[in-house]
Amino acid sequence: MKSYSIITILPHLVEAYKELGVFRAATEKGLATIAAINLRDFAMDKHGTVDGPPYGGGDGMVLRPEPISEALKSHSEKAIVICPSPGGKLWSQREALYFAEQSRPISFVCGRFGGIDQRIIDTHVDYEFSLGDFILSGGELPALAMLDSILRFIPGVLGHSASAEQDSFGDVFEGGLEYPLYTRPEEFEGHKVPEVLLSGNHKKIAAWRAQKSKERTVKNRPDLIK
Repeated sequence: MKSYSIITILPHLVEAYKELGVFRAATEKGLATIAAINLRDFAMDKHGTVDGPPYGGGDGMVLRPEPISEALKSHSEKAIVICPSPGGKLWSQREALYFAEQSRPISFVCGRFGGIDQRIIDTHVDYEFSLGDFILSGGELPALAMLDSILRFIPGVLGHSASAEQDSFGDVFEGGLEYPLYTRPEEFEGHKVPEVLLSGNHKKIAAWRAQKSKERTVKNRPDLIK
């Protein structure tokens, strides 16, 4: 069974997400455990202090290293530790598949306020990943997004074994974006479903999907084209 944990000062956010989608499927099917670890349980005092002002001055508070270190030890000292950070490597489907295949536990350390003491990054964090060139209020949303993408690759989590592979960045157009999708009704506000999708000709449908995948990738993410 896979084991994941998210260290955060907002455990209720993680607990709420555990009731949805692949998080719920993974846990209910006994394929993974997902723990929300409250950083304040390892606070420096009875007031729940987990942060302090930055040395050298500056805005915001910084998460102290001691509570994070103790929180990591409480779950698994052998865990792969990931820290969501705008300064990290860009997360992709490739990383999701890689971490889904790992047997070791995985822990996400979520920053808040001004950030995390660099000594935790230097001594405890194995990987820093970013969702893109923008700033969020904390690491919880990126951690949940990354873990969501990981869980989709665990066999048995999704209803259809090929679902994860056929999504965008899967084997569509050389790892490109997914083709357009259609469902009932056949006509909506004057727009009809492409005839080829109603033809029953699987060869023509596959060719159409590959072409549309290529067109969408060229338009929206040309950086993905090899």
